[in-house]
Amino acid sequence: MTQGHLSSTTARVGSRASVPSLFRRALQPGSDRLMTAAVVVVYVVLVLFGVTTSSIGVDHLRQDPLRPLGLQIGQASSIRSDEYNAFSPIALSVMATGGAPTLSLLGANADVVHRFTSGGFFESFVFFDGTLLRTAAFLPDAMVFAAHWWLPSLVLFLALPRWVVALGGKRHLGYLAAGLILLAPASAWWSLMPVELISYTVAGCYFMIRAHELLDRRRLLPAIAVAVVGGILIAGLPSFYTPWSLLLGVPVLLASVAHVLTRPTPRRSRWLAVAATGAAGAVFGIGMLLENRDGLSALLSTVYPGSRRSTGEAQDAELLFGAPLLGILQDDVAPVFLNQSELGTAYTVSICIVVILLAGARFSFRRHDLPATGLILVSAFVTLLWASVNWGALGELVPLLNRVTPIRAAQVVGVLGVIGLVLLVSRLEGAHRSRPALVSGMVSAALTAYAGSRLQANYLPDLSLASIVLGSLATGGAAFLVVRHGDRRWVTVVVLLLAFIPVYRSNPILVGLGDLRVSETATALRVAGEQARRDGDTWVSNSGSFDTVMLSNGVPTLSGLQRSGPDAEAWRALDPENKYEEAWNRGGGYISFNWKDDGPVEITTNGFDVTYVSIDPCDLAASIPTVSVVASTTELDRPCLDAQPSLQWAGNPVFLYSVLD
Repeated sequence: MTQGHLSSTTARVGSRASVPSLFRRALQPGSDRLMTAAVVVVYVVLVLFGVTTSSIGVDHLRQDPLRPLGLQIGQASSIRSDEYNAFSPIALSVMATGGAPTLSLLGANADVVHRFTSGGFFESFVFFDGTLLRTAAFLPDAMVFAAHWWLPSLVLFLALPRWVVALGGKRHLGYLAAGLILLAPASAWWSLMPVELISYTVAGCYFMIRAHELLDRRRLLPAIAVAVVGGILIAGLPSFYTPWSLLLGVPVLLASVAHVLTRPTPRRSRWLAVAATGAAGAVFGIGMLLENRDGLSALLSTVYPGSRRSTGEAQDAELLFGAPLLGILQDDVAPVFLNQSELGTAYTVSICIVVILLAGARFSFRRHDLPATGLILVSAFVTLLWASVNWGALGELVPLLNRVTPIRAAQVVGVLGVIGLVLLVSRLEGAHRSRPALVSGMVSAALTAYAGSRLQANYLPDLSLASIVLGSLATGGAAFLVVRHGDRRWVTVVVLLLAFIPVYRSNPILVGLGDLRVSETATALRVAGEQARRDGDTWVSNSGSFDTVMLSNGVPTLSGLQRSGPDAEAWRALDPENKYEEAWNRGGGYISFNWKDDGPVEITTNGFDVTYVSIDPCDLAASIPTVSVVASTTELDRPCLDAQPSLQWAGNPVFLYSVLD
């Protein structure tokens, strides 16, 4: 064989191997180009087709429930009333107005509670996800809604694996942690809230770490830019549902700061990265809070939820460790005493695996990697103690934790456990995995079986023995695989497939926005809303369902949502002597009107988050002159009202009346 022939043959072989080599390089440790591309592609496809798992297609949010519009696969989750009555309609309202949502005029500013901007400089950056909704002015509504819906998940899958690698973990285990957070029953039954409450903080912390790396390479300007972005992301930590955002975000932030400050790099680059990120976070965070001081003051002054203090209390074992067995909730099974959301937890069993590993495994930690991982683990242990031990009066003195009720801590402590677990497993020495893996599998299976028996006895009597056995074996098998073969990428795939089983039918697949956007009633309200906003008019109804479609289409309302706290001055128009203040001084809830023919106004409450106002519509219009349209599920005959063409909603007519001057 000639030299030239040998060279040409080698060239052909090299060219044939070039394409597979691209895939091999993409799957190499330290490279996640393929996974990043896959995550982004999935996000783009979901956005382009307007696909979400929202429950806004629930029957009472249809113009005609017997003829629903759009495509929905599966049943809407009726228990997620906060999502389909508040979170999603508020997002749709921002899209309709191009500005602030049309919440009840009786309520104070609620920007922080729901991460939208009313035009403030700082909040427009901190609540960038709410600012994204304004792109509906030139993009299809369904696409913008889907982009907003999935954005926290996208950020989680892009940021958490990189953050895990930065802290010394393995990238594929970072994807395992992200998947277990997304697929936890706590996320499924709380409309992805845990994902949203941790993803932006993780991303901000990763940017801080990157800023340090850039400073270490003497790239000052890019480092400062990255630090500012990280600070803006971190500045939003106390927003949305504060108990969970603090519980999940603060440990990640503290661990990230510890990681940067303990690097074996020049002190100047370490401290400058933390200082630059912290300064940006402080400026934008304080600025955002100052822009929303009235709404925050109203919220903290409410009777419910107010500035309440909690203490640690022991929760039932099934509420802590029952997550793997909650697949039965997908069959529309109503638990006894609690609902699906209250039972929905993350994978707390991960903390038990951590304890086993710490007791009997060997790790290859570098000394400067210990503080960051240790802070995550300590946070998980303390939070678990908050939900499993009675702290008494002492607990009310513990900062941050005293803002979290024990049952809420029980629901998401598994998120911290999963993150701590993947950091530990990444450092396991290969020669010492078998025994801790076997113990982890056995303990996880036994603990899940015990939690299952308690679930069956106390909350889910329809939970079968077969389901308990299979779920416990699957949990034990997953624990064994993660510990014994956690360095293999296929384990991530297998474990996430097992985690998918208990939740894959928990929420519907919704394409588009259903009747809240494309129905005749929604279209008519969107036009009416534009006119009402121009004229400074207000609508009011006696139907919570109709309040939702009005909000979704930008109609200014008096009834509906009061999400932060009351506007005390506005309420005095109905209650000048503050006789009913305990009933209306509430946040995070709803204002419901009832019509009566005469007599004084009566304001009552359900004791939690609903305020009921019983009033003559003519007296209401006299007290609040901006009221221009009264909507009613029953026909009204009052001298101040002029009948207008009715609309249909929830399968019934809604009678409209304009208020006479």
